[in-house]
Amino acid sequence: MERKLSTILALDVVGFSALMANDEDITLANLRQRRELIDGIIHQYDGRIFGSAGDSVIAEFLSPVKATECGVNIQTKMQAINDNLPENQKMRFRVGVNIGDVMISDNNLYGDAVNVAARLEAQADPEGVCVSKSVFEMVNQKIKMSFEPKGALKLKNIDTPIEAFFVIPFKGGGRFLQSSQEPQLKVEKADAGSLAVMLFKSLSNDEEQGYFCEGFSEDLISALSRFKKLLVVSASASFVYRDKTKTPKEIGRELGVRYILEGSVRKLGPKMRITASLISCERENTIWSNNFDTSIDEIFDVQDELIETIISTIVGRVEADEIQNISNARPENLAAYELVLQGLEFHRRSGITKDNATKAFNLFDQACELDPNYARAHAWRACSLSNYQTWAPEEVSEDWFADCNSSVTRALEIDSNDPEAHRIMGAIKLRSKDYQSVRYHHEKARSLCPSDPYISAKYATALIFLGEPEAALKEIERAMRLDPFCPDILFEDEGIIHFCLKNFKDAVESFKKLKAPTINSLFYLSATFQKLERMEDAASTLSQALAHSGINVEQFMETQHYEDQETSSNLRDVLNAIN
Repeated sequence: MERKLSTILALDVVGFSALMANDEDITLANLRQRRELIDGIIHQYDGRIFGSAGDSVIAEFLSPVKATECGVNIQTKMQAINDNLPENQKMRFRVGVNIGDVMISDNNLYGDAVNVAARLEAQADPEGVCVSKSVFEMVNQKIKMSFEPKGALKLKNIDTPIEAFFVIPFKGGGRFLQSSQEPQLKVEKADAGSLAVMLFKSLSNDEEQGYFCEGFSEDLISALSRFKKLLVVSASASFVYRDKTKTPKEIGRELGVRYILEGSVRKLGPKMRITASLISCERENTIWSNNFDTSIDEIFDVQDELIETIISTIVGRVEADEIQNISNARPENLAAYELVLQGLEFHRRSGITKDNATKAFNLFDQACELDPNYARAHAWRACSLSNYQTWAPEEVSEDWFADCNSSVTRALEIDSNDPEAHRIMGAIKLRSKDYQSVRYHHEKARSLCPSDPYISAKYATALIFLGEPEAALKEIERAMRLDPFCPDILFEDEGIIHFCLKNFKDAVESFKKLKAPTINSLFYLSATFQKLERMEDAASTLSQALAHSGINVEQFMETQHYEDQETSSNLRDVLNAIN
């Protein structure tokens, strides 16, 4: 038999026999209606149904990302329908997703990959999605959803226990690294000082040193992003190419940059060798390269030399005081620096699992204790605490928000020019509705680090609530230029901005670009449909928003911190009119 690798989605109705026993006619009519929707969604995500028996569906997808997105979308829409039905007519589904080798016979697929998907479906919660570990590893940074590990499950008629994860609504609001296969934005022209820093490769045998390479690379991006004559694309964009074999010219064309910095780190005990090369994308030649034999104690001297060489090579002569201004603040205790690098590795993934969020906060907390005068440690501690409390509110103190405020305040006392600290403080002040401080801190972060797309995106969010959607749109477009792969956070804000500008058709198009629906996107999309007088779409989308978020309209409005109360009241009235 012919064989291939496929992603399998299995779906089944919960308690179908009981529903049939209660009322066969209504149950079958409901099933037909649901199947029309489900089949349409599967087709929308490029899936192919190859098995269907009564209340179950088995479908094949070429991509685990598409399959998982499809499962989430199906459940969101099914929950919305159930919310408007009496209990005896509600039809709940379970979904399982697995990837593996399958055998093909007469357009049917056979093998353990199919069987495991069906068994995982049986393990899922009603209205939930359960994925195998192999699927989780492929999708967890590509779809903005969180995951709850269920351990190794013993599945019926499957010899080996299968590690599984439940897909749950996204938690946390940190720098979620959302990878895409291809850039979402085509950059027409590369700016004169445009640069991409590739992820430095670890040449050490110790796999755990990967965090150092990632942290060192991000440190360089962070420092270079502060130099106003450079345009430095984001880490989330350049790191996409870590496993790709594209040429410098191809990378330069996709990211819209003229130069690439690449390198490697070989770490052996306290000693290390760092190799770096600056490459011209157009000519594909090495402009400059060097080896640095150093140690962790001298790592910041290497960073400064790299930064100075790169800037002077690309832009021209650079003064020593300018280098001093853009260099990252140095900790007094280098062990605290390593803890921060480790913490950042988990923090970037803190929206994926609770374990990541817990480890990130604990590592930043340890760094603060080890070096109380390290601004970055205090800033990231605050950010990670905010994420951690969304996972486990019972595990943090009731005054966690005050604790966050205290940590960021301490960071700014130590280093008043830390852009992340200003960005985090801007978010805190928005929650407190101190709008003058919101503007100050976000603009300060933006001026300190003009090439950081996340800082630009958060500045755009602040501008929305400050009642300046035109300026917000320009900032979002700028963030997209800095990260052409465009994570969902950018499309979400773009949609909200178009709604505020009354560009309702553009808003719909922006929300459609999201890989998975978010709470904000669903509520605003519902309001957008209402403005377009598409009342049926408005009602069904609002039902999805309520089901997906677990909150009502009034609770949602409490998260929308508009300075202009009339804007807030108008949005509330639109949503209540649908509801």
